[in-house]
Amino acid sequence: MRFYRLTLITLCLSILLITSCRNNKKNKLDIELPKDAKIDVKIYRYEKVLMNLNVDNLKNELKLNKKDYMFFLDANLDDTLNILRIYNFIKDPATHEIYDALLKKYPDVKWLENDLSTAFTYFKHYFPNKNIPKVYTYHSFMDYQNRVIYLDTVMAIALDMYLGKGFKLYPSVEIPKYLAARLDSNYIIPDCMNVIAESMFKFDPNNKSLLDYMIYRGKILYITDALIPKVSDEIKIGYTKEQIDWCKKNEANIWAFFIHNNLLYNKDFHKIRPFISEGPKTNGFPGSPPRMAEWVGWQIVKYYMENKKTELKDLVGLNDSQGILQGSKYKPQK
Repeated sequence: MRFYRLTLITLCLSILLITSCRNNKKNKLDIELPKDAKIDVKIYRYEKVLMNLNVDNLKNELKLNKKDYMFFLDANLDDTLNILRIYNFIKDPATHEIYDALLKKYPDVKWLENDLSTAFTYFKHYFPNKNIPKVYTYHSFMDYQNRVIYLDTVMAIALDMYLGKGFKLYPSVEIPKYLAARLDSNYIIPDCMNVIAESMFKFDPNNKSLLDYMIYRGKILYITDALIPKVSDEIKIGYTKEQIDWCKKNEANIWAFFIHNNLLYNKDFHKIRPFISEGPKTNGFPGSPPRMAEWVGWQIVKYYMENKKTELKDLVGLNDSQGILQGSKYKPQK
């Protein structure tokens, strides 16, 4: 009996140890990079330059800044209509209200330069042939669709889209509350890296199956994960902690639902849209996050990269969704 008790205690301790190790498992992408590999990023604050121009001498002052801010001022500055548009933007009271809030929240962006430097150091490590873009911040007048613009050699971050979910003017442009929750400084770096990762893939949504969408988004999230390995999963994918926990708890059930309802290879967009579209949740699944299939796709790609020992740069060229699924040996357990 005493031996039985000792064995039982040992078994319980072992289970606790294993569980603890799993819960504290380090992100395998969280690697140490050489100190001499550090990329230093400088941010050019176009919104400050623009809002401090002398409007009585606007054309000349814009021309003086055109070289440094060509991304924003690549237009004919002798055209009166172009100057008038900029003048009206600067003089608009709403522009100033947003700008004042922006300046209060982001009086300087040294912390953002540091975080971007770290992310771009990982980026250069994994993709040495890629350019490090010149980075700007700007005032987008609450253009939610263009929070971050990335064009290979240029990146522009709309700081007015990261003023916090309670910013009073967001409802005026009809930003839903579930989306406004992600309009905060914690999401700037993940949004930047997600846009970069997305730019690496050409994806035509026509005639694509649910699996195709899953793997496409999963690859983007995996690359984002590699570029910012210390950022939490919920921030990378735009979920709450509770939504991430729901996905982990129901992973096997989600997968079984896709299989049993013949959704995995279904190309009827109306049928698969609920599982890939933005929203407060996935309809029909209480407590669920939106884009449920995206999270599953991320897990499949993680399994694939672990099983196949594939280099990150090689993931970009893998377009066979079925091959990735099979190679992943993904079978979530209840």
